[in-house]
Amino acid sequence: MIFAGVDPGSRTYEFAFVDEMGRIIKFFSVPTELVSKASSNLVKAISDLRPNGVALPSGHGLPFKRISEITNRDIFLMTLKDPDIDGPLRNFIISAKLLHNAFTVPGVIELKSVDENKKINLIDMGTADKVASAFFYRTMYDSFVLVEVGSSFSSFLVVIDGKVVDGLGGSIVPGVNSAGFLDGEVAYLLCKYSKINKDTIYTRGNWARGLKLLQILSEWYSAQYKIPIIISGNKKWEVPFGIKHNFKFKESSVGSAYIANALFGGIFRNYVNFLESVGTPIDYVRLKGWEEIISLIKTL
Repeated sequence: MIFAGVDPGSRTYEFAFVDEMGRIIKFFSVPTELVSKASSNLVKAISDLRPNGVALPSGHGLPFKRISEITNRDIFLMTLKDPDIDGPLRNFIISAKLLHNAFTVPGVIELKSVDENKKINLIDMGTADKVASAFFYRTMYDSFVLVEVGSSFSSFLVVIDGKVVDGLGGSIVPGVNSAGFLDGEVAYLLCKYSKINKDTIYTRGNWARGLKLLQILSEWYSAQYKIPIIISGNKKWEVPFGIKHNFKFKESSVGSAYIANALFGGIFRNYVNFLESVGTPIDYVRLKGWEEIISLIKTL
């Protein structure tokens, strides 16, 4: 049996394949800038290995929706972008409709194990690929703090007794490039006199501040629960704290393949309750005016 997973990184997409025992069969990566035009060829490369299950790149996440059921609204919810405009994740998902047994993966905000009070007025508590990274390490540890530092984004997840209980994603934590959280007054002025778009939140971040916040949060949880801090991502060696494992692959790509393994009866099936989830990424926003966004989404 073969199971496939995909990590949709900001620099590269990585594809991983494991067998029923979780052994890595193959992995390869492609520059993200090429994925939009090469999505059909990449899907064929997956299909040629005849996987029994495929965990799709899922952006902000959707809980286990089969590829044959995905609509334009679902693509919007995963990307938070116009579903009719080309992009690597959008194009890959559309091409992947040729795959059998392919499904989406939830983000942190959709996990039932995370208290709803922690989700209010948030969307990005950790994207689906961060859940995949946490699942990868769940096969090694019962409880841990996971700090993932990529080429643009950073995130923070907490796993206690085999369940994710908290998280902050790359739209909140300042990353190597991403801005992270915005002062509300800055957001107001930008909306009134200019605009906020993806470039606003994905660039010009204060990484030194983000790194310090990650250390404070991680060390607090580590001391409170007596659990290790694990650092993942391609910039992990630049982080001056935590445990770092030296893998040749991305943890999130293999973690995605592990998720497929778990769902289709492989060796990791006993960890499947880690993934119990419901809802969509936008279910917990309570801000005034949000009802207009909901009305817009209903038209998709």
